[in-house]
Amino acid sequence: MPERKEASANGAVDIMRFPAPDFDVRNYARDAAASHRDELGLDGYKSNPLSTESLRLIRYLQIIERATMTHLRGVLVTATHKDARITAFLTTWAFEKYWIADAFEQIGLAHQPVGTDVDRAPFITPVERTIREAIYANIVGLPMIAVHMTLGTIDTWLSQAAYRRLISLEPHPQLTKTVNKFLALKDRQLAFFEPQARYRLTESAQARTITRRRLVKTPWPIGAKAEPAHETEYFFEWLFGSARELISELDARIDTLPGQSGLSLIGKAARL
Repeated sequence: MPERKEASANGAVDIMRFPAPDFDVRNYARDAAASHRDELGLDGYKSNPLSTESLRLIRYLQIIERATMTHLRGVLVTATHKDARITAFLTTWAFEKYWIADAFEQIGLAHQPVGTDVDRAPFITPVERTIREAIYANIVGLPMIAVHMTLGTIDTWLSQAAYRRLISLEPHPQLTKTVNKFLALKDRQLAFFEPQARYRLTESAQARTITRRRLVKTPWPIGAKAEPAHETEYFFEWLFGSARELISELDARIDTLPGQSGLSLIGKAARL
């Protein structure tokens, strides 16, 4: 187990031990969760429909989960793609999130009259911005892996909190069953992201500095740019407006990541 040094908040240097992450990526890719349609129990929503507020939130979750594909496109034009294990994990992760988005879409459709048109227009990242970010990321090189692993860690923490809060506010039996399945998937995803983030952040001061800068500039949750700002405001207000302590807990978790303390990322994003 390698020893690594990290400056604490008061300037002292502590020895921190972060083992190289151990995760069976091949097994994860082999067992990736695909379509959930057969297990959604959509008939249960006919006699017991979800509230308008929950449906609006589910639509938002659908959009940001599907926007992962846009996020991944940006990641895989950086040095991160040179790590075969990480590339294999990320493509499988995006695959699972695509099918989570599909499940949310089916739940929404189950509440609409037959024949209703559905807007499936994809969110497009401007090509110029993608190229500019790719150039910068390739200049930075391998420290970008720390950025991407940390982004994935924080976004998974936030989505888990959002999912748990959703079924707390809307304890619909079928929705609860579905969301709990998704939470288990995210637990497995986090088992890769978090150890990787902690390990990569201890590799260099540059990795910690670049990650910190990127986290501050990132709209939360990842994929939020795919929706109007007022929908993200609704996401935070409806889920966490009466449970602000959850926002503080998320920011406290971020503080435990090497070199990332004091950012108040979720608090600032929520504006609560």
